[in-house]
Amino acid sequence: MTVAERPRLRRLRRGLLVLILAVIAATWLVQHHVVSSAQPSVFAVGDVPVADCILVPGARIYSNGEPYPMLIDRLAIARELLRLEKAPLIVVSGRGGGGLAVDEVAAMRRWLEQRGVPSQAIEDDPLGLRTVDSLRRCKAVYGHKSVIVASNDFHVPRMLFLGRHFGLASFGVAAPPLHRYSAFALWKNRGREVLARVKACLEVYVFGTE
Repeated sequence: MTVAERPRLRRLRRGLLVLILAVIAATWLVQHHVVSSAQPSVFAVGDVPVADCILVPGARIYSNGEPYPMLIDRLAIARELLRLEKAPLIVVSGRGGGGLAVDEVAAMRRWLEQRGVPSQAIEDDPLGLRTVDSLRRCKAVYGHKSVIVASNDFHVPRMLFLGRHFGLASFGVAAPPLHRYSAFALWKNRGREVLARVKACLEVYVFGTE
């Protein structure tokens, strides 16, 4: 390396460091904004206000059509909210159709019905392919004005953030874990949620959510 190239390399390193620090700072600000703005709207299961519906977002299912444990957590708390008459309806929103191994909506409906939830108390949304779709369609397609979002604790803040964006009176209940999850599974989901919150903010404030 020549003497003339050394200052250029130092400037490049400084610029790269500034960029990395800026990305870290922006990511932290997004997390703080989404989580802190959601906190006043997160309730214990017995304290959440009454709403038009309980929204359960889809998640992975097994090849035999059974929900994965984290989806069971969501469904179980939704069933309890319905039992407590916090809403008259559970909306199961996710990927619909395509057979037993991929039909999240059918899997959720089946799980609820097998545990005593009346068929007429379940509303299917087979096009809730992303969280943003589920919240948008909850109002725009199904006409609900208020919603209780029932999901895992790391997911609820983003759902509330998006629900408010679409003009829904949104309340959140975090589903307690009914299974013992590995540290890897928890860190993986929470890490993905960090990126998902950044994407949600970009969609809301920059690119649009339609």
